[in-house]
Amino acid sequence: MENYAWQCDKGLSDCFKHMFQNELHCDVTFLLGSDRENVNAHSLVLIARSPVFYALLKGPLAEKGQLVIPDIEKETFQQFLEYLYTDFVTLTYENVTSLLYCARKYCVDKLTCRCEVFMENRLDIDNVFGILEEAHTYGLTALKDKCVRFLVENIQGALLSDSFRNICRGCVRSILSIESLNISEEDLFEHILRWAEAECSRKNLPITDQNKRLVLGDTIRLIRFPTMTSRYFQTRVASAELLDADEVIDVFLYDFSRNDGGSGLSMFEVASRNYKRVLRFRKTLRERQASDKTNEIAFECSIAATLHGVCVYTPKEDFQTQVVSIDVYDHKKSSIASVDCHVYEHSADKIHDVFLNKPIRLVPDRRYTIATRHSYWVKSFYGTRGKPSVLFRDGVVSFYNSSLAESSSDSESEFEWFNTSVEKGQIPGLLLS
Repeated sequence: MENYAWQCDKGLSDCFKHMFQNELHCDVTFLLGSDRENVNAHSLVLIARSPVFYALLKGPLAEKGQLVIPDIEKETFQQFLEYLYTDFVTLTYENVTSLLYCARKYCVDKLTCRCEVFMENRLDIDNVFGILEEAHTYGLTALKDKCVRFLVENIQGALLSDSFRNICRGCVRSILSIESLNISEEDLFEHILRWAEAECSRKNLPITDQNKRLVLGDTIRLIRFPTMTSRYFQTRVASAELLDADEVIDVFLYDFSRNDGGSGLSMFEVASRNYKRVLRFRKTLRERQASDKTNEIAFECSIAATLHGVCVYTPKEDFQTQVVSIDVYDHKKSSIASVDCHVYEHSADKIHDVFLNKPIRLVPDRRYTIATRHSYWVKSFYGTRGKPSVLFRDGVVSFYNSSLAESSSDSESEFEWFNTSVEKGQIPGLLLS
């Protein structure tokens, strides 16, 4: 058995891996990184796995001799090649961004997808901005959207991470473009200033108000200065040199107009992104079996407001997940927003926030209807002792039975909690600003 061939007991990927690791009959040589370290490979595998390698090795402008790749280090490139040979790779926090770069550069979409899923599944407050930066750099729209959704719910903790200071201005724009954030504009502005100071240091600029404005550029127009308190704006913004005279006057004029009862116009966005829960039940009761029945509640707001999302009850068990679809209808029963198949899990406070893709500006004293439908039979909760009206800012949010609730029987039964009305049921609250 001393002459037993290495090929005999291996599958295809193991044979290819053996040839790569032992450099058997290689016909391509790469010089990698700044030190031009040598790695050998097989053109047959490369052109079968990457259209870029096909063009480099067999196209009309194919390169001859050694291929120099100064922007990828040897260890990373070897891991990348091993994936091409075997379809297997061990992704870690340390190598995922480097392998993503390789995958994008050589159009290996299957590996790009694996890197993207790896990062999606490991989002936390410490790494979300680093992953957002990668998504921005490589144009990974789905990953970017996942980061934005994570930031909507975790913005306060995420902004305290060191990674926030290191993102690019494009990512700062992405953050300031988010319509729903559970943070005051004043606190958000302070964090943006912290980023601007770090950017000044990176560009070897003195940390002054003028240079902070310089590195922010027109991104500063995405900060919602009219939503700040008058005192904060006067002492922290207007007295500095971050805004020009026309911009400061614009905010003051908007504030004066609003205080006089006018609608007010501004070059800045005037709707607050800092949402609050407006909850309508006094008590949350026993578990129930969710059905695929539609739950509806109608509401009106006595003041101008913005609807950011809807509160729903979570599964009772911590190992269960729920799927909900939501529709928002205006006073004419026309659909104006929807959320399809939102997946969520159990939480300690029994309530989960579902955000609309784009917040809705609510007209005062105009009736809207929220409709939810759960897709699975999952043990959940329901509310009772509902309040017909809830104070919100300097106005009132009033709730009404919708057409579905009005048409359903009020008779008590074993499953009476299936019905949703002002007094009981699902849809515990709204997310408003």
